[in-house]
Amino acid sequence: MNLTKQQIDLLSERKVVALATSGANAVPRVIFVEVNSADEDEIIITDNFMETTKKNILENKKVSILSFKEDYSYCFRIFGEAEYHTEGKYFDFVRGLETNKDYSPKGAVVVKIKEIFEFE
Repeated sequence: MNLTKQQIDLLSERKVVALATSGANAVPRVIFVEVNSADEDEIIITDNFMETTKKNILENKKVSILSFKEDYSYCFRIFGEAEYHTEGKYFDFVRGLETNKDYSPKGAVVVKIKEIFEFE
C-alpha cells in the first residue's frame, strides 16, 4: 500500500505523529515522534530517546502510526512493520539531519507501510 500525495504532504508539514508499538508481552505503548522522511511506502523516524519503544520494535515489528491535521478535519492511520537500524544508509541519513545536530541518534526506525485507513 502506498501513501498518497496528500498524506505525504501532511507528514511533511505536520511532522509529529503518534507511534504505537507493543512488545512480546502485548502491552501497547504510544509515543509522539517526529517523522524525518516519508515517501510512498516507508517512513523514517530517528531514535534519540527511545527505550521501551525500541525494545518493543525489536520484539514485535508491527506498528501503527496516526497522523492528523491540526483541526482534525483529516486523519489517517498506518499499519506497518518497523525495522531498527544502527548502521547503514538509514542510520547515516538520520545522523546527518539538521534537526539531530544537537543529539546523538541511537538508531533509525524505518516503517514499511502495509495498510492505510483514512478518516474525515
